[in-house]
Amino acid sequence: MGGIEERIESLSLEQRVLLERKLIERSTAGAPEQAIPQLGVSGPCPLSFAQQRLWFLNQLEPNNAAYNISNAWRMRGDLNVTALKNALNTIVTRHESLRTTFSVTDGNPMQMVQQSRPVDLPKFDLTHWPMEEREAEAQRILTKETSLPFDLSKDLLIRAVLLRLDKDDHVLLLTTHHIASDGWSSGVLLRELSVLYKDLSEGKHSTLPDLPIQYADFAIWQRRWFEGKALDSHVSYWKHQLGGTIPALEIPTDRPRPARQTFQGARQSKVLSQDLSDSLKTLSQREGVTLFMTLLAAFQTLLFRYTSQTDITVGCPAAGRSRVETEGLIGFFVNTLVLRTDLSGDPTFRELLGRVRETALGAYTHQDLPFEKLVEELHPERDLSRNPLFQVMFVLQNAPVSPLKLPDLTLSPMEVEGGTSQFDLSLSVTDGQNGLIGKWEYNTDLFKGSTVSRMMVHFQTLLEGIVANPEKRIADLPILAESERHQLLVEWNETTTDYPKDSCIQQLFEAQVERTPDAIAVIFKDEHLTYRELNRRANQLAHHLCRIGVGPEVLVGVFMERSLELVIALYGILKAGGAYVPLDPEYPSERLAFMLSDTKVPVLLTQRHLVDELPENQAQAICLDGGWEAIPADGEHTPDSGVTAENLAYVIYTSGSTGQPKGVMIPHRAICNHMLWMLERFALNPTDRVIQKTPFSFDASVWEFFAPLLVGGQLIVARPDGHLDSAYLVQLMAKERVTILQVVPSLLPILLKEPALDTCTSLRLVLCGGEALSADLPERLRARLSVEVHNLYGPTEATIDASSWLCETEGSQPSVPIGRPIANTQIYLLDAYLQPVPVGVTGELHIGGAGLARGYLNRHELTDEKFILHPFSTVPGAHLYKTGDLARYLPDG
Repeated sequence: MGGIEERIESLSLEQRVLLERKLIERSTAGAPEQAIPQLGVSGPCPLSFAQQRLWFLNQLEPNNAAYNISNAWRMRGDLNVTALKNALNTIVTRHESLRTTFSVTDGNPMQMVQQSRPVDLPKFDLTHWPMEEREAEAQRILTKETSLPFDLSKDLLIRAVLLRLDKDDHVLLLTTHHIASDGWSSGVLLRELSVLYKDLSEGKHSTLPDLPIQYADFAIWQRRWFEGKALDSHVSYWKHQLGGTIPALEIPTDRPRPARQTFQGARQSKVLSQDLSDSLKTLSQREGVTLFMTLLAAFQTLLFRYTSQTDITVGCPAAGRSRVETEGLIGFFVNTLVLRTDLSGDPTFRELLGRVRETALGAYTHQDLPFEKLVEELHPERDLSRNPLFQVMFVLQNAPVSPLKLPDLTLSPMEVEGGTSQFDLSLSVTDGQNGLIGKWEYNTDLFKGSTVSRMMVHFQTLLEGIVANPEKRIADLPILAESERHQLLVEWNETTTDYPKDSCIQQLFEAQVERTPDAIAVIFKDEHLTYRELNRRANQLAHHLCRIGVGPEVLVGVFMERSLELVIALYGILKAGGAYVPLDPEYPSERLAFMLSDTKVPVLLTQRHLVDELPENQAQAICLDGGWEAIPADGEHTPDSGVTAENLAYVIYTSGSTGQPKGVMIPHRAICNHMLWMLERFALNPTDRVIQKTPFSFDASVWEFFAPLLVGGQLIVARPDGHLDSAYLVQLMAKERVTILQVVPSLLPILLKEPALDTCTSLRLVLCGGEALSADLPERLRARLSVEVHNLYGPTEATIDASSWLCETEGSQPSVPIGRPIANTQIYLLDAYLQPVPVGVTGELHIGGAGLARGYLNRHELTDEKFILHPFSTVPGAHLYKTGDLARYLPDG
């Protein structure tokens, strides 16, 4: 069979269809043997299945030009306009399909052949335009004429336009509607035009042979054929091939998909080098497949790499002219085959070629079942936003196109931009003189031109990788050019910044105490502590903790509500060299019991009114709001704990929304890097006043506790339940002249409803994080207050934040981007095979750099699963954290 396919590939279009027809008639059970009868239809008759679908689409979008077929030819020489027009009129007389109208009879669409009438040939004389502007004006007219819709109830289904650019320089535009024509028909039309123009120019009658049937004869024959059981084997094949749920192909789009399918489109082209084109043909011959199969397998590989989907359907046209009587007709015969390929198991490209070959041969053997009948049989879920069964089309036009020859004229085809696209994306490959030419047509309501341009480059890179090594697995084949790969992996991750790698967070605080000892550090209700007082009391607590065994790598539980004592507790634990574990009093007792059991903290800092709420535990409890007299007052100097930057600073548990909560271990190195980045990025200074309202069981609270006290600013501690009361928060911010606020995006709309928000005039900076930020919220906030709004992203495992974005204008994006990596942090978007994904393509977000956690407490297997060896780093032992979050790069990185 492979030899037959190679032979088909080398034949002309007409020869290929003749051979296809013979193969199908020989192999298909129930295929008709009798000729299609010439009925001489004079009244209304039913539509073919293909016509019926287009008629329904036209009813939904009556002014849509997506199904116009246009061809333009540059004609240089002595043009006989009269012969040209008469030739067109003769073609309309010969082919009833071009003078057929459509209407409804008894609720059913019907077609009616009308009397022949002359074709209008409007002429546009551009000779009065300046020479340098004529080409542009010609293209404008061609585009406009191409985009004019047809009225199927009354129009001739062919239009002609003639442009005169100079005395011996014309452009002919011919436009037909797809309901009366197809790509093959365009060839018939141009071939007959050539013969008739020559005959009429020479004063002869037409030398074209009579047509054996008309399109209406075919439509009636097709309907009758489907009344019987002749095509049961076809239906059975396609139901087996396309049974079950066919997943929609989710190519990442630049814009949200409209609720109703649109047909706005554009085209781009790219020529492959002759060497690459020849290599693809050689590969096809060596593997016993057609060039069509090789290119289809490559195209589906590209779609796999763009979507990570392994069940991919692509539409491919078949001529649909398996009967000899139809070969010379203008009409809508082309059928669409749905080629569904299984790309699972990460096959080699050679293995995938075998799968595609089997699928293609089966599809072409059963190509007589009309696509419209297939949709009717399968009953796919109706979705007005997509084409049924497939959203992407692939076409190979490798048969040589016969040049149009007219007496005394030199003709060359012209590209016409119709501004439409029938599908989300179509790739049409033509075998040109200098190599294969890929024409990419795309829906402009979904894709930007720059996105398609990148896709074309990725396809070329993929093809080069395929011919270099077809034994490579499809997940490992290159799609990124070296320059793009360097940009993604290196340029956009150049975040190296110096920071005190050997310091601990409490040491940075102690340095600030020396600079501003008497400045107010913390305010809670009507109480406050200066930097000296906070440092002294934290040192007292630290000495006591050291005496009872707290030191580096020792975990200390903190079961407290917001208060001055809570701030003292955190700094005291760190000064003792220990790592704090937040135990939120709002947590259910079962969660608290699990955390106490998992950490086995030997010491627990709490408050008297909370002691009885603690689950049973073995820790030594110290109440900081009533037992302070038990802590000796003689240890006011900083203890020498021996703690280093690699020791733990805290262990915060994840929410457990995806399973059992996990204790994330964060070292001082990571938190110091983050604090120094914040101080520089947001220009924190002694005048800043930060409100501490985030529950300390969330890592977003960490910077609230520490960042302002590293620059001499003030920490304003909200009351225990304050984060739940928007009116209170607004009142507190106004009273304490808060300059920096951190919120989850879902809190912003609530704050915006507070009339008193306008009184928070000291606010200069709002940091959002923890949730997707709707694009309208920053603008609404800036309309009320003169503030900067930043969107921050980062899992607990990467120490609070891994990326940031200044919200200014977000364009058409529904949500605000998460931005670029922060200092000494790298972000990689990788597919399931740890390959970097291109710009615009969704991948799993991986994080590397100084902010990474040590791992999960007591969860070694999970740590190994989520903290993987860094595949792109030259630093021994470097790791990446697999976030599980999906993201994609915007074009600017």
